[in-house]
Amino acid sequence: MKKTTNTNDRSAVRVRLSTSSCQSTGRARRVKRVIGGEHIEVGEWPWLVSLKAKVVTSRFLGIPVRHAYYYCGGSVLNDGWILTAAHCFDESSDPDDWEARLATVSLTADIIDKLKHLLGRLFGRSDWLQWEIDLDRIVIHPQYDKLDLWNNDIALVHLEDQVPSGPQYSDIQRIHLPSNGDSFLSTGDVCVMKGWGCTSAGGGVSKLAMKVDLPILSETRCKTYYDYKHLGNRICAGFRDSDAGICPGDSGGPLVCRDAVGTWTQVGVASFSSRFRPGEFPGAFTRISQYTDWIRTIID
Repeated sequence: MKKTTNTNDRSAVRVRLSTSSCQSTGRARRVKRVIGGEHIEVGEWPWLVSLKAKVVTSRFLGIPVRHAYYYCGGSVLNDGWILTAAHCFDESSDPDDWEARLATVSLTADIIDKLKHLLGRLFGRSDWLQWEIDLDRIVIHPQYDKLDLWNNDIALVHLEDQVPSGPQYSDIQRIHLPSNGDSFLSTGDVCVMKGWGCTSAGGGVSKLAMKVDLPILSETRCKTYYDYKHLGNRICAGFRDSDAGICPGDSGGPLVCRDAVGTWTQVGVASFSSRFRPGEFPGAFTRISQYTDWIRTIID
């Protein structure tokens, strides 16, 4: 039986997509999808990026003996910069802890990927290479406030080595950004979210990237689900009681829509959803059009 659609679930308030709490479960391993989504093919969304951190949590005689792993999504802005969420770095904002993985749908490289990478370097097959690059700079929005529903939840990361991005490359391409203040979105527009988030409430991150279609919701409707006074620089997208949405691990991932001329444009960065029932509530996204000038100031 469907749950009532008029209930404001307060467990959904002030809950970011915390990957540190993700645990692998049997169901999560068997069902490879963002909640309600489907597999992404290699090259289908060539601006999609996976960010991974390995953070030391315990040392013995100064030697690291225990680590925690954190995962987020991101999108390619140019050869050196990635767009993501600020809250991804709440646990660690040290670039040395992080690396970016591009041009793939796999969360991590398996034995076959590593072998193909070696052969690709030997025989000049760029389509076999594994693009895993360390970060050398993390820029968090100066007004980011995790105590205010993760307000201004946006960040930029710079890659230690540049990657070949652009129309001439099939594996890595740049995402298009809206103009500053551009509000071409309308309530009901169907956009696409992509990432490696858990496939069920309480599940672990997915090993393969997924995509899910999410409709843009009105501010009035969104405020019935979350304790908002006003949406401001956020977008609400998704469903209520439809088993589809964003989940831990999707943080920082791109929400993209077609603009007036049909170009895929990133309109949002995944910020948070319900803690206990992420597939039953819409997701909240940072509205990119409010930050385009800030983004260009940093990357230019």
